[in-house]
Amino acid sequence: MGDGIVNSRVLSCILMSLALLNTVSAADTEGGVNIEPDIDETIFSEISHTETTTDLDEWEITLTLNDEAFNNNTSFTLTTQICVNEGYCLPPEIATLASDDDKIFTSSVTTIDDHTYVNWKVKATYADDDNTTEKFPSSGYYKTWSDCWFNDNEWGGDNCPGDEEDDGFLPSIGIVFAASAVLLAAIIRHE
Repeated sequence: MGDGIVNSRVLSCILMSLALLNTVSAADTEGGVNIEPDIDETIFSEISHTETTTDLDEWEITLTLNDEAFNNNTSFTLTTQICVNEGYCLPPEIATLASDDDKIFTSSVTTIDDHTYVNWKVKATYADDDNTTEKFPSSGYYKTWSDCWFNDNEWGGDNCPGDEEDDGFLPSIGIVFAASAVLLAAIIRHE
């Protein structure tokens, strides 16, 4: 054991564990706080949507193209994704958009039971610019929280039962990897 191999393996496992834990905590968002676009940085002059979602109800959104996007044949898709309090998200889906004038678009998605939030994003295609595309946000999603959510081991929202028990705890993938790395380090150290 004095050859330094075990010590470098243990050090590698510890460093990998710390890196994984930092990645998980950096990805966390503040529970109950919607993530909204800065309208000036999008192709829209106005965006309005349901501010707080409710289980089995409609999340509705209205998007109004700004004049520049409207005049230069810009088109877009809206992608939605519903995430649940047990710690997973349904696959993203392209939303159906309706419009009477090709400038103001509406859409909606029906939430599911025990959902945490609705994720949403837009992908614009600029027809007058060789069909180049741009994403809003550039990565990730905007987020509309439900009226009963579970995030970072806390329940929140105005529609949660009073004494909610944490019976559906699902550890994050980073914690599982970190625990595995520590266990591996202990096994190597023991040998």
